[in-house]
Amino acid sequence: MTTLEISLVSAQGLNQRSSCFNQITPFITLTKLPAQAVYHHEGGGTGDHVFRVPLDPTFFSDTYSRLHLQLFNKRRFVGPTQLGSCLIPPSDIALLPYDSLRYLSYRLRARDGSRSHVIVNLSICLRGSPDLHTCQPVIGIPVTAVRKFGTGGSSSASGTEFE
Repeated sequence: MTTLEISLVSAQGLNQRSSCFNQITPFITLTKLPAQAVYHHEGGGTGDHVFRVPLDPTFFSDTYSRLHLQLFNKRRFVGPTQLGSCLIPPSDIALLPYDSLRYLSYRLRARDGSRSHVIVNLSICLRGSPDLHTCQPVIGIPVTAVRKFGTGGSSSASGTEFE
């Protein structure tokens, strides 16, 4: 089984929404679509928590697969407020070699779909090993080249032809 390790490295543009009365206490949720498994982390720090999301081989082959990242502000009396969200397609993850680290950045979208000023910087790493049961043998027919030497009226040194 392949496991995706994803962590929030930093978030840019949050200071535009902060004031002395409205402190930003961000937390993120990560949802695997279409399976609807929710992974959730609260806290103001970045990079201090790693999401471990199990990925089966169908995640990479299903055209509807996505990771849905949502950034929220934890507010004391009103409740959480969504600051933005983004969709991470499998193509951003699939070509990553196992046990190597990659950094990705996404501009978040507001609830109405417009572009926000918030950019999240993520680190991702695929752990585990590729599922060998998803590999299929390839059957090929060998191709041989046909060469003729000594044709066309000229004589070759040995006087033989190869086919």
